[in-house]
Amino acid sequence: MLAFLFVISFFYFGIISFFIVGILILKKEFNQHPQKISVIIAARNEEKYLPELLEILINQSYKKDDYEIIVADDRSTDRTSEIVKQFQKNNSNLKLVKIHKENKELIGKKGALDAAIKEAKHNILAFTDADCKPSLNWLLELNKHFTVDTDFIAGYSPLIVRNKFLSFLKNLERVSIFAITAGGFGWNLGITCTARNMAYRKSLFNKVNGFYGIGYLSSGDDDLMLQKMSKYTKKMNFMFSRDSIVESFDKRNLQEHADLESRRASKWKYYPLSIKLMTLFIFTYYIIFLLSFIGFIFNYISTVNFLYILLIKIISEFLLLLIFLIKIQRKRFLLAFPLAELIYIPYFIFFGLKGTFGTFKWKN
Repeated sequence: MLAFLFVISFFYFGIISFFIVGILILKKEFNQHPQKISVIIAARNEEKYLPELLEILINQSYKKDDYEIIVADDRSTDRTSEIVKQFQKNNSNLKLVKIHKENKELIGKKGALDAAIKEAKHNILAFTDADCKPSLNWLLELNKHFTVDTDFIAGYSPLIVRNKFLSFLKNLERVSIFAITAGGFGWNLGITCTARNMAYRKSLFNKVNGFYGIGYLSSGDDDLMLQKMSKYTKKMNFMFSRDSIVESFDKRNLQEHADLESRRASKWKYYPLSIKLMTLFIFTYYIIFLLSFIGFIFNYISTVNFLYILLIKIISEFLLLLIFLIKIQRKRFLLAFPLAELIYIPYFIFFGLKGTFGTFKWKN
């Protein structure tokens, strides 16, 4: 039994090391020529956040003639469309696409995104959400990272949380996801990403027949699309620079947060087999680790042996987070690492089970 615990722990260490190496081997190759970009936003009842986002996008340091902004109003019942029309008066590169009825084959955001993509004039499609705050140099960074052979790009997107320590804790959990994204990209593997800060080529979207095959799912316009595109992607890249960061407002209440985490976990059953097996192993490892902790409490596992198992886990996770945080210049988030280590496993297991077997609510 003890030998099994060590074997599975070292296997986990190997998986984490794989992503660490992936981050380290990401090549720094930059494009020097301006390219045409279409910025896509699917918005549903976003009158609270949309004005600030549009101000930022309209005032990008990128040349006005080289990009367009397309807002797809996804059946909003508030002033979302009126806000876009107001901004259109002084901005010719801003478009509004109105969605009046849900496409039964493309549910969730996908119907709105698909309609906006069809209207896009340019091959590079950049995506963010209405409740996000890109930097004024965001498009410059996207353009810089989109080399001739690059098809897919993602970047870091921290949460804006009022409480400082809670901000560190929540963002450290999110950092682990972005580290996996970046580490996968280093090996040209598409594992996960977030639609708040990503871009890909329209030609690639058309090549994989858009959202066909995942359109019936209420989520997955980002990670499932990445996985779908992965085998056709020549090169993936991850942006670490300060100007590439896109901040996002945290969910307003616990129910919204729980629904978001459940939606994220619910997509597991639709992942490719290789990713499904890897995440299933991690889920199993976490359960075994919890059982070994219980065994330690009741003296079935010695203190020395449990410390060895604990150190294998902590060292690998700390190194992954540290390397990524150094890249994005946010090392201060590590202040929350001790508490995160205590609560992350039960958090992961709970939402993993809830998302797979439970229910959740999509946005109103």
